[in-house]
Amino acid sequence: MAGDLKPEQLKNSGNYTLIRILRHDEIVPFVLREVRQLRWPMLVFYGFCLLVLIWIMAFSIANILYTNISWGLYWQYLLFGILSGMLIVIPFHELLHGLAYKITGAKKIKYGADLKQLLFYASAPGFVTERLAFYFIAFCPFIIINLFFLAGIFFGSPGLQWGSLVALFVHSTMCIGDFAMVNFFAAYPRDRVFTFDEEKSGISYFYLENKAGSRHHDQ
Repeated sequence: MAGDLKPEQLKNSGNYTLIRILRHDEIVPFVLREVRQLRWPMLVFYGFCLLVLIWIMAFSIANILYTNISWGLYWQYLLFGILSGMLIVIPFHELLHGLAYKITGAKKIKYGADLKQLLFYASAPGFVTERLAFYFIAFCPFIIINLFFLAGIFFGSPGLQWGSLVALFVHSTMCIGDFAMVNFFAAYPRDRVFTFDEEKSGISYFYLENKAGSRHHDQ
């Protein structure tokens, strides 16, 4: 299991090849690069956000035609949805990342923020994760929090339905960094990819398990 691997094994055993060094103060350029690479994670992200945006437009047009909720409530719940999807869920989002790390075997979880990059994060310094574990960690908040918003859409009052729909869209777009990280893994679909964070240096390392006649390097 990846959790049994140590960073020193990846670095020094000769069985793994370093493919990426990601400095934590360069995450935004990394994300901007990955969102332009149309592999399956970004296609899922763009497709989902587009569907929700169309849903929002349909709800708004229906409200113009039939006034399902008053326009006062429309704007109030619009603001509620934006604040819920952008700010209120941030602690829960990162706690769910941390819980997913714990489930995959991490002992130490670190939470923090980089306000210069407008980033909030949960990490497990020194804990090695492989592809499937990383997917679970990355997607856990997206799935669980959006299920709550979907419940509000399907079972709430008309005002709550509208606010939950807006929150669903906003929170989903805020998950773009998680999808970008998974998108990097998706560039190596037939390889075993491992990653870990180094707390002191503020760097994430990505390694491939060596294959005969195959070596990659992308720093």
